[in-house]
Amino acid sequence: MHISSRFRSVGAAAALAAVLVLPVACSSDSGDSADAAVTVSGAFGEATIEGAPQRIVALSTTDADFVFAAGAKPIAVPILEQSNAATGGTGIYPWQKSLYPADTPKVDAPATDISVEAVAALDPDLIVATGFWGLDEKVYGALSDIAPVVHFDTEANADAWQDNVRKVGKAVGGTEKAEESITAAEASMTSVREANPKLAGKKYNAIISPSEDGVYVLCSEEDNMARAMKGLGLELSDYAKTVECDGGKGEVSWENLPKLDADLLWVIPDTADQMSVLDAQPLWPQLPAVKRGAFTVVPKSEGVPFALGFPSPQSLEWGVGQVAPKFSEAVSK
Repeated sequence: MHISSRFRSVGAAAALAAVLVLPVACSSDSGDSADAAVTVSGAFGEATIEGAPQRIVALSTTDADFVFAAGAKPIAVPILEQSNAATGGTGIYPWQKSLYPADTPKVDAPATDISVEAVAALDPDLIVATGFWGLDEKVYGALSDIAPVVHFDTEANADAWQDNVRKVGKAVGGTEKAEESITAAEASMTSVREANPKLAGKKYNAIISPSEDGVYVLCSEEDNMARAMKGLGLELSDYAKTVECDGGKGEVSWENLPKLDADLLWVIPDTADQMSVLDAQPLWPQLPAVKRGAFTVVPKSEGVPFALGFPSPQSLEWGVGQVAPKFSEAVSK
């Protein structure tokens, strides 16, 4: 049986290969005791976990990060086709390469048609899905028949990452380790911001996935990528906040491109080749920011947009270090 759910993220794609089963248990080195039952909240229902989970299935890269941050290990690598370009088809981003044991198998986690049977075949005793776009009430019910499902309170990838780390930490018996991970990531963000003081108070726009019809932009400060940018001292432009918003992103037609001028433009094509679509627009080179070189191109295929847009302690520490110097150079022009 397959369960379908509404497509919620730009560019998300269909399932990949079949699932393999990892025949070993996960472990936690947090030092916490999870022998007693714990209950965590969720949009579709509470999850009660009896004792320390030993076989944790994470249904998104971010969820896997949260499990690692709490001192445990997921038993499979979650795979989504949109991550292939940035991970070479492995599903493992740069900040995760030292975290997964060798030969960890994969589990397909598509946003539109997840195989409940494939998840069940992994024999999990906990499923983590705070960042899984394929979770609706029907899918949640099917997965809950397999194991407790720790998921979001509002919608996928909308809750603050710190809240999700704490929720997962509580579920896996890694509360202390989760807090340590949060503290380390926040300290890293502070350090990077202080090392790049030119970013403080600068207005920016993130220009995403240019196509024949226009571009998408960040349009809400409640979007997780916007939260990360704010952590660097940057402020979303006034115009962007007027764009009709859905899930933190909104579409802007090409005739409105001049309204996106700002102190800093972060261009996020799907791949480097897609930049040619933007370069072909006659209004693009006329933007003052473009004329002075105050823009940075970082394609999704390089992984950094995912690191900031789907934040975890590990992805933030890696991602902000990658882009903050580029942003500082751009705003100086």
